[in-house]
Amino acid sequence: MDKATLKEMLLSVEPIVREAGLSALSLQDNLTDVRYKSAKDVVTSADISSEKIIVEGISKLFPEHSIRTEEAGRIEKENPSLWTWVIDPLDGTVNFSRGLPLWGVSVALLYDSKPILALCYLPKLSEMFIAYQGGGCFLNGKRIFVSETSVMEQAIVSNGDFNVGDVEKIHNENLKNFSAEAKNCMRVKCFGSAVTEGSFLAAGHLDAFVMTMSYPWDIAGIALLVEEAGGKATRLDGNPLQFIDGEQALFSNGILHENFLEILRK
Repeated sequence: MDKATLKEMLLSVEPIVREAGLSALSLQDNLTDVRYKSAKDVVTSADISSEKIIVEGISKLFPEHSIRTEEAGRIEKENPSLWTWVIDPLDGTVNFSRGLPLWGVSVALLYDSKPILALCYLPKLSEMFIAYQGGGCFLNGKRIFVSETSVMEQAIVSNGDFNVGDVEKIHNENLKNFSAEAKNCMRVKCFGSAVTEGSFLAAGHLDAFVMTMSYPWDIAGIALLVEEAGGKATRLDGNPLQFIDGEQALFSNGILHENFLEILRK
C-alpha cells in the first residue's frame, strides 16, 4: 500500500484513539471500580469504555477488517481478512489504577501479520506518537528519532513487569536479564507500561526495552514506532518478531542491538 493511503488511514483513526484516551483520563481521578481479572492483574471501567470507543470507531471506518483487543479478544469477520487492528485500550492498568501517569492507548494495523501503521497515545502526558510504514515516526506532529547512544555503559534500558503471566518463569528470566543489564548498562528501569516504554524509546529517552513475555497488543504498535524512528525490534534470539502470544522481545536504538542480544543470551 502506498504511503499516502497509509497516512490517510492513520489520520482517520487518530481522533478515535484520542477520544478513547481522554475518556480514560477523565475517569482516572475518580476510579471506583477496579476489578481483578486474575490474582495479580486488574481491569477497570476505563479499559472497557476505551475499547468500546476504538472498536466501534474502527468498525465504522473499516468494516471489512478484523480486530483483536486485549479485553474482548478476536472480532473476526465473516470473510477472513489480511487486515487486523490490534488494540490495547489501556496499557499500564495497574499504574492507571494507582493514579500514576505512565499508561496509554496502543492501536496498530497489521497487514499479513506485520504492523504497517501505529498510534500510541499517552493521555496524562499529552503525547500522541504515530508512525506508518516508510513514513517515519512523529510525536505531536514532530519527527522523532531513537537515541545515538553507542556505549553500553551509557545506556538506559527498561524491562517488562514482574508478576505477570507465568510468574515463576518470568521472575527468573527478568532477574537474569536485570542482572546482565545492571552489569553492562548505566541504569535499568521498569515503568510497567509497554506503550510508554516503547514510545519513550522511539523518542530517544531510553536506549533499549526488553519484554520477557508479550502479546501482540503489547508490542505491535511500539515495534513500528521504534523501527520508523530508526531503531530495531526483534525477538530475544535475534529473529524477526511474529506478533504472536508469548513472544520475548527486544527493542533498541539499533546501534546497541547486537550488544543487548549478546548480554541477554549469556
